[in-house]
Amino acid sequence: MSSSLGEKPDSGAVGQTSPDDPVAAPVAKESPPIVWLARLGAVFVAIQAYVYIRWIFSDSFTPIPTGPDDVPTHTLVIIRASEVICVVGVIASIIWLVRRTRRDGQFPTIGVFMMGWLLTCWQDVGVNAVVPVFSYNSAFLNMGTWGEFVPGWVSKGPETPAPILYELADYMLFLPLAVVGIDKAVKAARARWPRLNKAGIIAALLLIFLVLDTMSEQILQRQGLWSYLRVNETWSIFTGTLNQFPLYEGIVFGSVVMVASMCFYLFRRDGDRLITDAGIERLKITRGVAVVRILAFSAVMNVILAVFLGYNLVNMHADVAPTDVPSYLHQNMCGLAENPPCPHLK
Repeated sequence: MSSSLGEKPDSGAVGQTSPDDPVAAPVAKESPPIVWLARLGAVFVAIQAYVYIRWIFSDSFTPIPTGPDDVPTHTLVIIRASEVICVVGVIASIIWLVRRTRRDGQFPTIGVFMMGWLLTCWQDVGVNAVVPVFSYNSAFLNMGTWGEFVPGWVSKGPETPAPILYELADYMLFLPLAVVGIDKAVKAARARWPRLNKAGIIAALLLIFLVLDTMSEQILQRQGLWSYLRVNETWSIFTGTLNQFPLYEGIVFGSVVMVASMCFYLFRRDGDRLITDAGIERLKITRGVAVVRILAFSAVMNVILAVFLGYNLVNMHADVAPTDVPSYLHQNMCGLAENPPCPHLK
């Protein structure tokens, strides 16, 4: 008797098929979202490996000097102290990750967040891709910058250095630590105000981080660690001085980009999974799951930061620069101090 559910009638012994049965067409199995994201993450890793390798084996892999102007003593003390903190902090975080992994038998989610952010560090120089608008103090330990090797970079002469130790700690340690602190604060706030929903949390964080980013940038700028050397006058504060700050940087990076990345960690799913871990239960591997998770998360963050590089469109209209810029900040970059104008902006 035929099945009322549309199944084929029993054809006899198990394992035997009727010669009249049609051959079942093979069904393609779709990869889970985490795999697709990991593939994209691998592409970004390949790009940055290409950039770093070209930089390391180039003549540009050399320290950028501070120039004839003396770096203030208090600035040097802050820079060296911060570099020591960076080294100690990164080593301590690596030791903690190893111990936590051994204890739990799996790589922790905050470790995925840390490594994922680290794999976006190569984009940090992108703010100067078209016009030199930002400068680190060249007293930081540096070996020049990899910026000129990033695809699409506009060649314009000397560039600001990338502070190796600070960059490493900023992306791998400081940002993830901030996320852990915010995660605890959000849990406490939700316990205090149970009706606080995700939209309320996000709105509050956007405002808080706009204020925090602006304040922290101002504090560190005034200590001489870096400077925004070109800004758009309409959307900036303290214009015409070394302390000038573009509010659109605080809005886009300090607020939107930071809060967007935090949401991945704050709104984790069951089992302490990130949104980018979607489909992880369908992975057939037992080893290397952490690598897949890191690549997937880094893919999304690299895309977010690539969008942030649209910031360069605004930089084309950055029309205000300080008149007196010390050599350890202008580093002979075009159009600053008494340096020649940028050839592509004539």
